[in-house]
Amino acid sequence: MRVLFQAARLVVPVLLFGYGIAANLSVLMGPPTALTLPQADLLAGGLTHEFEQRYKTTLPHFAPSFGLIGAARYAVLGEARTGALVGRDGWLFTTEETRPLPDEATLHATILQIADVQKRLTAQGTQLVLLPLPAKIDVEMAHVRDPILSVAMAKLDDRFLTLLAQAGIATIDPRPALIGQGQPVFLATDTHWTPFGAALTAGAVAAKLAHGALTYTTGKVTQKTLTGDLIRFVTQDNLAPLLGLLPETVAVTEITPTAAPADIFADAPLDIVLIGTSYSANPDWGFGDALTRALGRDVQNLAEVGLGPVRPMQTYLQSDASKATPARLVIWEFPVRYLTDPKLWQTVDPSPPISGAAPSVVASNG
Repeated sequence: MRVLFQAARLVVPVLLFGYGIAANLSVLMGPPTALTLPQADLLAGGLTHEFEQRYKTTLPHFAPSFGLIGAARYAVLGEARTGALVGRDGWLFTTEETRPLPDEATLHATILQIADVQKRLTAQGTQLVLLPLPAKIDVEMAHVRDPILSVAMAKLDDRFLTLLAQAGIATIDPRPALIGQGQPVFLATDTHWTPFGAALTAGAVAAKLAHGALTYTTGKVTQKTLTGDLIRFVTQDNLAPLLGLLPETVAVTEITPTAAPADIFADAPLDIVLIGTSYSANPDWGFGDALTRALGRDVQNLAEVGLGPVRPMQTYLQSDASKATPARLVIWEFPVRYLTDPKLWQTVDPSPPISGAAPSVVASNG
């Protein structure tokens, strides 16, 4: 026993020093990254902080230990890191849906901003229809541990719709179509909806708008496996299945347009423009195609991933294309959870608002 103890006293330091040398070499020999810190940050210890962060994220043990600790926290305490909320039966929710609700003044300010967008579109001959997407924590209430959170988001959704109606902003509410379905309309471990949820929403839109004469043929259906975007707030992708957080499977459907009269929309090169977030932009959910198929009308999808609902709209309003070839209709997909983001309307758009309206702004959130 004494021999083993003495051997350990020799081996452990060697292993520690060996790992230290290997770890530092991995940092030094990794991809070069420039340190671009302002002089003020250098004087305030910014350089030290930069090196500290680089070591934290580059050392070989960082990712495995990060994943293991997160997995243990989920397995023992039923908790995720900041960014996700653990529900029932392996469901995860974004904490963006649990932020403090906006007060009335903030909501009214948002309505003024949306009204300004409507006026700017109307001035160029385009109709606006707002599509508020209800929160996952609201629609999938059965998988939420604290129903108070679901009720809060449902009330915010109702209040938002009421204020939009009072302001005369055309709105289509997809929530009734998504509630009480026999299968999930949102992904269990992802922020987004399933293709089924996207198709239901497209149907709700088609029930309120005029249909066109375009027809489409359904082609190949591909089963695609993906890891939910909320998994990263729990553990590493390879450890998630061990915790019951299984990969998600979505059916991606290809559609092919059939022949249509060449002059069906001759007076409007763009019939419908879809603007919004990754709910619309990500082809895995198929919302743009579902809209096109349900409406029988051409839909140009200008939604963007990771920019929130406001910035893509401002990009469109500032574009030459929106003025040169205005669409007949703009559908603005707007997740209700973004109403709780204090930075939603943070950066002021330099373009002047229409007289009497609040200044238009660009979202700075992701």
